[in-house]
Amino acid sequence: MWITRRNRYGRRCGGRRTHTRRTRGQTQRLVRLWTAAAIILLALAAAFLLLRGGARPGFKEGDLLATVNSGGDVELHWPESDNPSALYEVEFTCGGTQGTRLCSLPSLRLSGLPEGEALEVQVRALVNRKGFLGRSRRVAGWKTLRTALVLPKEPEVPAEAADLPDGGDLALTYQETAPRLCALEWNGIQCHHFEVQRRTGEDWETVARLTPGEHMRHDLGRLVSGSWNRYRVAAVEADGGISRAEEVSFWASVDPLYATVWPIENMNFWENPGGGEKLGSIPGGTALCVLAEEGKWFRVRHEEEYGWIDSRYCMINLPEYVGDHCAYDITNSYDSLFAVHGTAIRQVTHQVIPGYEQVRTADGRFLVPYLYPCAQKLLTAALAVEEDGLRLKIYEAFRPREATRFCYDTTEKQMNDPVESGGTLSRLMTDNGRFHLGSFLARTISSHNRGIALDLTLENSGGELEMQSVIHDLSWYSETYRNTPNAKLLAGYMTAVGMTGLSSEWWHFQDDETRKAIKLNSALDKGVSPEGWTQDDGGWRYRDAAGRYVRSTAMTVDGRTYTFDKEGYAAG
Repeated sequence: MWITRRNRYGRRCGGRRTHTRRTRGQTQRLVRLWTAAAIILLALAAAFLLLRGGARPGFKEGDLLATVNSGGDVELHWPESDNPSALYEVEFTCGGTQGTRLCSLPSLRLSGLPEGEALEVQVRALVNRKGFLGRSRRVAGWKTLRTALVLPKEPEVPAEAADLPDGGDLALTYQETAPRLCALEWNGIQCHHFEVQRRTGEDWETVARLTPGEHMRHDLGRLVSGSWNRYRVAAVEADGGISRAEEVSFWASVDPLYATVWPIENMNFWENPGGGEKLGSIPGGTALCVLAEEGKWFRVRHEEEYGWIDSRYCMINLPEYVGDHCAYDITNSYDSLFAVHGTAIRQVTHQVIPGYEQVRTADGRFLVPYLYPCAQKLLTAALAVEEDGLRLKIYEAFRPREATRFCYDTTEKQMNDPVESGGTLSRLMTDNGRFHLGSFLARTISSHNRGIALDLTLENSGGELEMQSVIHDLSWYSETYRNTPNAKLLAGYMTAVGMTGLSSEWWHFQDDETRKAIKLNSALDKGVSPEGWTQDDGGWRYRDAAGRYVRSTAMTVDGRTYTFDKEGYAAG
């Protein structure tokens, strides 16, 4: 007999215990459901990885290598990343010293580490990726390169080295092992120790002390582009006396690596040289550091991103590129020479011109921005000048438009003022109207504002060569029809490389060829400063507007907090 009852769901069921059987169709639907769920989970995981940074950077084949040079510094080298946009995070521990460095090249130099301690180093490749809401984040690779070594202690310098020659020539030579990377080599002789000394001004500065050996070598590191270097190796006896010394002088090669550049206009910022993903725009006048050059492109860092900009529209700091091939004295930054044949222009002569406040850094050095293609021409002229035993001396390159407006407007108000010699400032300047104020000071935009003009002269070991007037004499006495032989010589050097002059100023030359070739119409209103990130072989450092490195503190830059050591190198 069947008894009808209801189950807990309110459904009728018989008295017998029932079993639910899935049909084949139901099983297939369930399999498809689980498969779809798995695919969705995989897609979500892939999207998560992409949002967190996408494919992680790796390294090409090779190992992290660490060597100790003759100066006691540790030289680190590792294979490049397989991602051309990657930078590198280097973490190291040595005794009680710990640190982290960021760099864009696969090499680093560590200085000042304690002797005799174990050094452990690890390197990871990093890339910047955009995640949610376009926010940039730093993504590290899965692989970490590691190495370790024990730093040697400086040995006790022996009283003598009996197995070495007693006297003889050191045969000191130098060699450039890579662009601007130089080393000294010489023969070992009997002495207490060797000192490697660098000429600074009128003095010799000791940069290394070395134990005598059969063959001696000292790495000088990466020198300033275009710098003139003078080194000496001295054999020093136990009593401190020098028994033998030889010196060598040489030029470092010229290249833009690590030089400061400023875009002359707002520039597109690209992932790759010449294209790829657009990373954003960099405002004109922003201080950047050149990390590499490829064709007409510079690799730079901007707001935590690494990418490429068109070098043709960048002004480069001449002392960091042309180096000692020219001399520099940007008087507008501390004591302007603008005057009218000995008559001062009120608020201009002997003043700091607006826009030049930050081009003379705290250590007394000058920033001299000049458009990069023009700088390459200038180098050609400078080398020709050197062959004749002379040197170019630059008084002005880039001039901000605010300085142009200030000088013109301030001088214009004084043109009818009387002068001691009789007449007015206008008559003294323009030869009674044959010229006009605009012959010397631009009314609106000048070639200086575009970064393509230079004010310069010639000098020899005795000082500046005599011209028909002093430089920046804003008067008809400076006209080129009155050129002295020295002024004609200067004009010959500059016009030979494609520069053109002004009939009113013997010192002024501009590169109209480059302006037309790249169709440059931009000009900067404001002056530049050194403030921003700069790199060298030791890592990244941050400079303030006075050119001082941030040291021994923590500071937030571009939304990220960095810790700066006593040398100014950043970790974070």
